[in-house]
Amino acid sequence: MRLALFCRAAAGVLLMTLAHAPNGAQSEASGAPALECGYSPAGGEQRGVNHVVERGQTLWRIARAYGIGLDELARANDIADPTKIETGQVLFIPDAPVPLEVPAHPAPEREATPSLAALLRDRDSAKWQWPVADPQVLSPFGARRRSGDHRGIDVRGASGSPVVASRAGRVVYSGSGMRGYGRTIVVDHGDGTSSLYAHNSRLLVRKGQHVERGQAIAHVGRSGNATTDHCHFEIRHRGRAVDPLPHLDPIYEARR
Repeated sequence: MRLALFCRAAAGVLLMTLAHAPNGAQSEASGAPALECGYSPAGGEQRGVNHVVERGQTLWRIARAYGIGLDELARANDIADPTKIETGQVLFIPDAPVPLEVPAHPAPEREATPSLAALLRDRDSAKWQWPVADPQVLSPFGARRRSGDHRGIDVRGASGSPVVASRAGRVVYSGSGMRGYGRTIVVDHGDGTSSLYAHNSRLLVRKGQHVERGQAIAHVGRSGNATTDHCHFEIRHRGRAVDPLPHLDPIYEARR
């Protein structure tokens, strides 16, 4: 408990310092090492922070606030049943820089944009195109991985074959700086949704470029942590990954 309170106090001082520092000082501070404190249940120091569970908080909301998988958070704290946590319980959050405020359940979440269901109500015009021809799903959304749940689907494609934009939009990322993803394209569709295409062998478009639905944007490959030629495809709504299959043409071959 004392360690958790210390972490909260240290985080508060750090944030106040950054808030009142000159612009130059903020830039220098932003490059400083992240605040590290906390002990894992397994023993020994580990990068992360301790979070004290408050009344009404759930493990799911805590995991979502810190951007960590629910299963990963449960494993880090030896929690067998994620539905059972207690007020005052200290949770270790791996790799988190500072403790965060987490809204209690069932506090309503603000709807910044229409729901994905509303955006796709007109099924004919809103259908997403498969990113490769003759798609075969190698790994579905939500499949368990060592790094957490699978955030998209893996679609088999012949090496060097075209990867096409699933919908029209603007390229907001084109590069190989996303860890594990290899050469990656991210397209913003302007309605709160975006699509991601990873493990490409070659990128054909650049950041800021407008692309049309069905336009070739990359070539299939196995860059990053891929071991077979395929396209890792994600649909994100307000930054959260959703299962692409309900929004794609239902004609495909699933291999699970």
